[in-house]
Amino acid sequence: MKTMTPRLATRAGATLLVLAGIASPTNLLAAPTTTNLAVGGTATATGADYGAAIEDAIDGDRNGDFGAGSVFYGNAIAENPPLFYQVDLGASAYIERVQLLRRTDAQQGVFGNMRLTIYEDDGAGAPGAVAFTQDYLTNGFTIGSWGTTDPGASAPGGAFGRHVRLERLDNNYWLTFAEFEVIGSGTPLLYTEADNLVVGKPVTTLSGPGYGAQLTSANDGGINGDFNFGDRSVYHSINFGVGEFWQVDLGETTPLEFAELFVRSDEQTTSQFKVAVLDESLAEVGSVIVDNNGPMGATPDYDLTVDLSGLTGRYLRVETTRDEYLAFTELRAFAPAVPEPTAVLLIGAGLLSVAVRRPFA
Repeated sequence: MKTMTPRLATRAGATLLVLAGIASPTNLLAAPTTTNLAVGGTATATGADYGAAIEDAIDGDRNGDFGAGSVFYGNAIAENPPLFYQVDLGASAYIERVQLLRRTDAQQGVFGNMRLTIYEDDGAGAPGAVAFTQDYLTNGFTIGSWGTTDPGASAPGGAFGRHVRLERLDNNYWLTFAEFEVIGSGTPLLYTEADNLVVGKPVTTLSGPGYGAQLTSANDGGINGDFNFGDRSVYHSINFGVGEFWQVDLGETTPLEFAELFVRSDEQTTSQFKVAVLDESLAEVGSVIVDNNGPMGATPDYDLTVDLSGLTGRYLRVETTRDEYLAFTELRAFAPAVPEPTAVLLIGAGLLSVAVRRPFA
């Protein structure tokens, strides 16, 4: 059994867990080759109120305490609809997901009855054709951090656009959040929800789900972090204790590259996880200890990336290491990306060029 001890590397937009002894690039964020594209962009909104600034939600600071000075707040204006927040990324990019980190000093359910739209560049830097649009939470509001992976799966390589807009369809009340994060890349995405090995696969647990959670809450494709919202996209065990686990069967032995663990964001339930890879006989191949900063702290976690490169197994297990309930929003896992044939040909051509190059006389 090979158990690897992680070291933490915190970045704006995610926390990366790097396995000791495995070299990793320093620019890794929410997943290999992706980053929070909103940081460094520019934002517009209906307005900003109570001392907040529009750019507070794209400054890379997830601290959800309004008094700390990094939380956006904007009221609806009845005579000037709609209530919206929009980010210009500065350049077109391939978008994997959009996630909104909650305000934490108050329980304000503002994520609901809203439309997310991604616009292409019209050629002059302004919003052009619609690359992606979808309405969300039309029947209620959530207080936890919210996100969607739909943009990445909507087109090969991810939704391609420059302007990302969130609009309240009812033009009611206000919008407030700590961060508006747009996770993506300047090049076509290697990993999207369409490549997720875990979604919809058979699940077993130690004690079973409790308090209204479902067995498949953590691999249903949803990353809404509010346990009490009606979609029940957060798994919660019925019992607590060390070793309480949730386990998914990938269906066959599979080489792995990384996993993403989305945590519960309306409350702190599980402060530390163990993510393990198991073989066909349920023997542990390797594991990673994942620390979870609670949603109420200055550096809250939401999406935790776990490096599984070099590990091969059939089962993935998430379990408690402390005397706690097991609760988390979603587990995603991905195999090593296979380069597109054109990329392989280009690399091959480059190697051939190197091979035949002669030294200068």
